Amino acid sequence: MSYKHNNLMAMRQSYWDDTQSQKVKLEKQYFQQLLVEHNVFPNATLENARTLFFSLPSIIIVKGYALGFTNESVQKLIHQHIESHKAALMQNDTVKIKFRL
Repeated sequence: MSYKHNNLMAMRQSYWDDTQSQKVKLEKQYFQQLLVEHNVFPNATLENARTLFFSLPSIIIVKGYALGFTNESVQKLIHQHIESHKAALMQNDTVKIKFRL
């Protein structure tokens, strides 16, 4: 596992483990809402949202941290990611994370 991978995984885990921040709580709900809107799940759970979040490519994680995951440019990238990996997300399968900065 590369140094870059370890840092991004730590960022993902730190974000997901945050239960205090109202912004993070709203963004987690937003991930659930996206899964419903894209017909991935009829009622997306927090665990489904976690699967989506941990599958996001590094560019989305970095931009999401900087601008917020509900920022319009980040939303566009998330929508593209969901559409590209819809079948895997529906099965809660692991989506290979692509690291590009």
